[in-house]
Amino acid sequence: MTLNKSRLTALLAGCLTAGILAFGTASADSRGGAPGYPSDSGGNIIRSGTGDCVHTSSFKKSDATIVGCDGYVLNAQVKIIKGKGMDAVTLISFPQAELFAFDSAEMTDAGKAYIDAHRGNLRDNLAKAYSITVIGYTDSTGDANYNLDLSKRRAEAVSKYLIAGGAPAEKMRTLGRGENDPIASNDTKAGRAQNRRVEVIVVGQPRALDAMIFPSVALFERRSAEITPAGEKLLKKNIEEGRARFKRAIYIEVVGHTDDVGDNDYNQKLSEQRAEAVGRYLVEAGIDPNKILMVGAGETAPIASNTTPEGRAENRRVEVLVLGRSL
Repeated sequence: MTLNKSRLTALLAGCLTAGILAFGTASADSRGGAPGYPSDSGGNIIRSGTGDCVHTSSFKKSDATIVGCDGYVLNAQVKIIKGKGMDAVTLISFPQAELFAFDSAEMTDAGKAYIDAHRGNLRDNLAKAYSITVIGYTDSTGDANYNLDLSKRRAEAVSKYLIAGGAPAEKMRTLGRGENDPIASNDTKAGRAQNRRVEVIVVGQPRALDAMIFPSVALFERRSAEITPAGEKLLKKNIEEGRARFKRAIYIEVVGHTDDVGDNDYNQKLSEQRAEAVGRYLVEAGIDPNKILMVGAGETAPIASNTTPEGRAENRRVEVLVLGRSL
């Protein structure tokens, strides 16, 4: 078992450059009803037979803040934020030879004891962690697809054992990377042994990761998880500009968020669907699907007050979080 800060520094190298990519000024519509516009039982703005948004008798020009109504144009701002660094990330690498028998994804008793012997390195971090990502790797021997599946099953086995020992299941993520991302040469027996590993990455806070933050209004229609043409254009621009960083990523976590208006379960489901939509778009754009995690946070992680329209607009977002490795 190793806790290698020099490797951790390398993991965090090549981060996204801090800054803000402007796409206009922030705007919002909310699921709590829109002044000046009648809505149906599902909360959708009622439109006329010609497609125009219907007005209530109290409609004023100042009410025209709904995207797609009365000529109101989509304007939003995408934030690109550099992570804080390794002070909020812990990396522990377990050699697979210590955990599993040859060609098996079932942990041995000796493997469980090995993790138990080093659990103290994780215990203090797990309960307070933002996320715990378990990633399996293999060497390059044999079939690549088989190696990918084996690495995933081994990561899942370690994850389940950590959960059985008290790690929070809701914070656990697992990935299989197969023979990707070797840390040593596969030309030697010693190098192959190093590459066969399970890494546990504990992120203390999401701000430790580089982030692209997309306001939901920039990507989706109201109450929808289908990316709009304008949203696709915005995603494409940012993906192209960040492609080198995505390639260096160990993993990419796509997290959907909502405000606190309405039903909690509805908000959770919508956040999951929006995260999945953005994750699928990343895959379709050529990003490795085996390093992408998609998570819905619902209304549980606000970054602004939900008592104002501006705050709720800020909370309705999709975050693309990246932990990178220098090549």
